[in-house]
Amino acid sequence: MQINRDNYSYYSNLVQQMAGNKKKSSDALAQCDYGNFALRFKPVDISFTKPNWDNIMTKRDKPAMSEEEFEEAIKELARKEFATGKRDDQAYRKLCMQHGETVSPDRKAIYESSMKKTGGKMNAACMFWDSKGNKTLSYNPESRNWKAISTDEEFARARLFTSIYNDELARLKKEYGENAKGTVSYQQIESDLSANGSAKSTAEKSVGSSLDLQI
Repeated sequence: MQINRDNYSYYSNLVQQMAGNKKKSSDALAQCDYGNFALRFKPVDISFTKPNWDNIMTKRDKPAMSEEEFEEAIKELARKEFATGKRDDQAYRKLCMQHGETVSPDRKAIYESSMKKTGGKMNAACMFWDSKGNKTLSYNPESRNWKAISTDEEFARARLFTSIYNDELARLKKEYGENAKGTVSYQQIESDLSANGSAKSTAEKSVGSSLDLQI
């Protein structure tokens, strides 16, 4: 379910009722107003799990790899999945996250700055904003899940990732056939790619290198 400020109270009360409890106004959770910007620095006494930055997109000290390496890694992932015929969700998510983080806001710094102002407590909005007032990170106290709120730059970066990935899959289908997925080995794909690359390089070098005229 998609939690937002408009339906947060409804779902919060629903979960409490399902658990056999009714939330009292004195409860710390009742003081929360999900997404209320005015409450971004108001501390509330609710327990929360700290964010695991290994699983949340945030600005890193340096990119995991160069742009050329990212492109090759994305294509390689597509080739491996084409060879096995299975989607490697874990590898896909990790690479997509690393690729996207090159344009991510520093969510970790934003979180830590907010925590200093609330004395280490969760804020009543259960959400974190950057200095320009943009939403960057949210926390659901019911499920105890963190969510990075994607920026336009991150959405654009994700579209680029998908484009590279899908283009490589389309190339493989064209070369080996629509039904070849899961039947061609990764080693064969790499061997063919290397051979095609060598042939292309030889052809490019030979263009204009000699001229044979017969009169």
